Amino acid sequence: MRRLLLAAVAVGALVQAAAASAGCWATVGLAPPPGGIQPGDTWTARMTVLQHGQTPLPDAKTARPTLTIRNEATGAERTFVARPTRDLTVFSARVVFPSAGSWSYEVFDGFTTWQGQPEPCARTHSFAAVAIGGGPAGGTPNPPAPTPAPAQPVPAATTSSEGSFPVWPVVAAAGLLAALAAATAAGLARRRRAARGAEVATR
Repeated sequence: MRRLLLAAVAVGALVQAAAASAGCWATVGLAPPPGGIQPGDTWTARMTVLQHGQTPLPDAKTARPTLTIRNEATGAERTFVARPTRDLTVFSARVVFPSAGSWSYEVFDGFTTWQGQPEPCARTHSFAAVAIGGGPAGGTPNPPAPTPAPAQPVPAATTSSEGSFPVWPVVAAAGLLAALAAATAAGLARRRRAARGAEVATR
């Protein structure tokens, strides 16, 4: 009889352990922050934590899930403790983002006990990054400044052979006129000297 009782107790313990192991995990549902949220604004994060995705945590009244935010650029973190609401599947945390930028966040579900006994069932659930303060999520850089158009070259007047007035004929003509003027002046001077010489001779 004693052996039968011991066997029954052992079987019961195994069944309870198997049941606990089968449901020793939880799901977390959490909507992202509202659009347009700014640094310093309060985000009331309401997370739904379900054992096995179906029922409240065994110790939902004393569970304390946490929500951690992390700046994608600097790695700075802040953690906020969630409190149970009247609905034992819903926990609420007041979250404040301290600065603008891309922030990721994660929830530690608080599934640490089972009927008052410590159980290593808790997990961390990660969510996609969000943009705070109107900036793009993921640190998208600003678009590059437009490249100025190259300056147009100014053609030199003396190097073009098409569509410009030729200069060298004018220069040549001016030189020729100067030479003719010099020759004419020299001839007149010689004639005047010759005429004066003839006048002296006749006297």
